Amino acid sequence: MASTFQLSILTPERSVFEGAVEYLQVPGSQGYLGVLAHHAGLVTALAAGRLTVRHAGGRGEVWEVEGGFFEVSNNRATVLADSLTGGGPGA
Repeated sequence: MASTFQLSILTPERSVFEGAVEYLQVPGSQGYLGVLAHHAGLVTALAAGRLTVRHAGGRGEVWEVEGGFFEVSNNRATVLADSLTGGGPGA
């Protein structure tokens, strides 16, 4: 079993997701970023694109994000999305 980290996905209107995940890919301002457990700390702006989450056990979930900010610190990642659509199965 792969290591997990805590992920929060938030929009101005609501909390979209809160829980443990194995992998996250976000559209950073300079290109896509992949995040695994114990990733080095970082903060970046988000570009419009696909946000992909892999849950424990391999189930994937995909959202379309329209900008915002992303932070990783202390085995916890936070997506602050301007807007978000989707949330269905994927990758």
